[in-house]
Parts: sequence; C-alpha cells; structure tokens
Amino acid sequence: MRNPDWVRDEIILAMDLYVRAGRKQLPPSHDDVVMLSQLLNRLPVHPVATRDEAFRNPNGISMILGNFLGIDPHHNQSGLSRNNQLQTTVWNDFIDHPERLRRTSEAIETTISFGDPDEHPASIDEEEVFPEGHILTRQHVLRERNRSAVAAKIERVMRNHGRLACEVCGFDFLEFYGELGRGFAECHHLVPLAEVAFHRDTRLDDLAIVCANCHRMLHRGRPVLTLDALKGLIERLKQPQNGRAS
Repeated sequence: MRNPDWVRDEIILAMDLYVRAGRKQLPPSHDDVVMLSQLLNRLPVHPVATRDEAFRNPNGISMILGNFLGIDPHHNQSGLSRNNQLQTTVWNDFIDHPERLRRTSEAIETTISFGDPDEHPASIDEEEVFPEGHILTRQHVLRERNRSAVAAKIERVMRNHGRLACEVCGFDFLEFYGELGRGFAECHHLVPLAEVAFHRDTRLDDLAIVCANCHRMLHRGRPVLTLDALKGLIERLKQPQNGRAS
C-alpha cells in the first residue's frame, strides 16, 4: 500500500521545522525530526486505513526537508528530486512571512491537541482549502456554521439595526427578495486562521454579516481577505477607467 500524498498541513509543519533548523536538512535521528514524525501521525488528515507502517516516519520527513533544498534559493544544490508542486506552492506562500508560518504551525499543533482524531478535514474540497491547510480551514468553516452563534448574531444585528445588510457591499436579502429573504444572511468568521486555534469560543463580535457572493470572494482571497480589503477592491472597480465612467 502506498502512503497518501502529503497535504498542506503536513508540509507547513515540515517547512516550519526546516526554517527553524536554519534552512537545512536534518537527519532522521534528529530529535526534532522524530518529534515531527510523532506529530504527523496524530494529524487527523489521513484515515488510519490509508497508512502503512512507514507512514510519515523520520526517514520520510528527512527526505521532505531535503526537498526544500531544491526550492530554497539560498542553496545551490538541487535537493531531492521528489519535491512536488504543492511543496513549492506552500514555500511561496510562507517564505516571506516567517512569523505567519510559525504562528500557523503553532495553530495546527494546538488544534490537534484539542481535536478529535477521527475527524478528517480533508473532506473539504481541495480548491476551498486556505493556504493554512485543511485543519485550520475546517475550524474556520465550523465557526461559520455554528447555528446557535449565527442565529444569535443575526438576532443581535436585527435588534440593533433593524435590517441585515452585507458588511462589505450592503446587499440586503429582504430588500431584494422580499419576504423570502427576511432574516437571511451568511456569517463570516473574522479571526485570522493562524489565530483561530487560540480562540476556543466563537464570540458574536467575531462574526460579520455578509452576502453569499462577498463571502465566497473573502474566502477566495489568498490569504483570506479582510472585509476592508474586499470593500476597497469593490470601490476601485467602481472608479472610472481611462477617463470613462465604468
């Protein structure tokens, strides 16, 4: 049986070790490599039935660290030949943001310590997975689908403002769809993914009222867009182009 391919979460943890080690390959016997092997075996992204006895063992982790040598411009060597496109993508996502890499790695580890090992977030469509990986994406989505929190947020906004308008574009489902749209809106979780593991409870202030279109566009950003960033994008697109009204 062939072990499953590495996913974002695993590559992020390996890249974090590579950077912390001084951007070099570590041998399988190194304590940090052994510890990472143990951590990856606890990571709830691959069902146990898909793993063999060599799953994410220290030898394999040392090889992945060696793959980074072929990606890292600080090295002239080619590294191992098995570096793949996803490993290069993760490298490009994080190499200029070492603090975000460290915080994301810590968030994944923290989530594992509280999580259920039988829950496999890889069920999320790959195209919807954020740069921070399956586990933190799943945490984000679960917060947004917390029915009691969403209902409480909608109730509070209606009580305070009398309407549900998208906090990005102002779309109001009731105004557009009439009674069919009454009380309807989506909620976007505002806590950055690298911080979500350190916020165990979903506070109402952590949720924003959004329309479905803006919600998808927020998630489509890499990294996930802030409300202000998407507002700014919309405003720029409304500006006249080449002296003509758009």
